[in-house]
Amino acid sequence: MSDHAALQLVATNIRNKVMLTGEYGWNQRAEGELTYERYLYDYLSVFVGANAENEDGETLDELHLTGMAGIRFFTPYRFNLDVRIDNELRPRISLEREVMLFRGLLLYGKVEYQIDPGLVNNLEVLGPNALELGYAQEWKWNAGAEYLLSRCLSIKAGYDNRFGGGAGLSVKF
Repeated sequence: MSDHAALQLVATNIRNKVMLTGEYGWNQRAEGELTYERYLYDYLSVFVGANAENEDGETLDELHLTGMAGIRFFTPYRFNLDVRIDNELRPRISLEREVMLFRGLLLYGKVEYQIDPGLVNNLEVLGPNALELGYAQEWKWNAGAEYLLSRCLSIKAGYDNRFGGGAGLSVKF
């Protein structure tokens, strides 16, 4: 997309999944994640992994690395639910959905909410808003549309609150 580049690599078998994802925005914000997932049954899995991101968005020299563990559940209404906690004791929940409106036209959206109750991090460093609330919070969301040109190629347009709006090509193999 014109606002950021994303990569997702997945290796899977019947019960195991390894996933590497990465995003880099033109505003120099970067985030990468590596997870190992074990399916307990068809719709529920547990995972462990690591996440690296530059929070200031100014340089890639200061990546913040965290470990995490959580569960993923595919809900009856076809939402992907992800609940996790990282090594800094910050819980995060995300909800994701993709809907095919017409043949070849998809709408997608994702919302993430993370809080930092200050159990490991100092709330004074996180800012005055964190001190007022007693915790720091972060919202991430994106929404957009995708039109499938072929099985492996599609065009996308969307908005992400970290990177802004954009459009581009998506290649799947």
